[in-house]
Amino acid sequence: MARGQIAESVNNAASAPPAIDSERVSAAWKAIHADPSIQFNLPEKAIEPRDPPPGWLEPVLRAIGDFIQWVGGGWRLILWIIGIVIAVTLVFALFPGLRDWVRERFGRTAATVDEPQWAPTETRARALLEDADTLAAAGQFDEAVHLLLFRSIDDITAWRGDVVRPADTSRDIARADALPPAARGVFAGIVAAVERSLFGGRALGEGDWQQARADYAGFALRGGR
Repeated sequence: MARGQIAESVNNAASAPPAIDSERVSAAWKAIHADPSIQFNLPEKAIEPRDPPPGWLEPVLRAIGDFIQWVGGGWRLILWIIGIVIAVTLVFALFPGLRDWVRERFGRTAATVDEPQWAPTETRARALLEDADTLAAAGQFDEAVHLLLFRSIDDITAWRGDVVRPADTSRDIARADALPPAARGVFAGIVAAVERSLFGGRALGEGDWQQARADYAGFALRGGR
């Protein structure tokens, strides 16, 4: 029995943890704490002060608040109007045909009212045709059509000097947006005939002259001869 107790005492002594040397622990802690490579405390980050709001912001916010207070219950109407505008915009975006119809329906009327109407006076038109007929009667069809062109340019310049610029060609004048569509079409036809004569290497015939004369007379004399 005594042997068993002795053996058990020996085993307990062998398994018991060694005694802690507080001085060694304290020295080790001081050594670790003194190591500058080890961080123990988080640095405090200074909070930078925010810049004050700009001076104009406060009056703007105050004005918005006053407006909201003034509108009061009218916000419902304003929201309805905004909703209608958005809906109409979406409809026009989704249906281009409707947009074109509205433009043609209402835009054409305004363009017709504002469109400047121009034609040479009847006296000038008849005098020009008389001079051109004289040339054509002598077989000078090129010269007759050229005369229609040059006199027409003079009439356009007298009507609106800003339409004709020094560097413009006859074709440029024929494409001028300032000319009414009817005048633009007639002038373009005369220009095409003159270009065929000058650059096409083919003299104009009686048929070319009659076509140019009929177009000019129909425009300048409102269908007269």
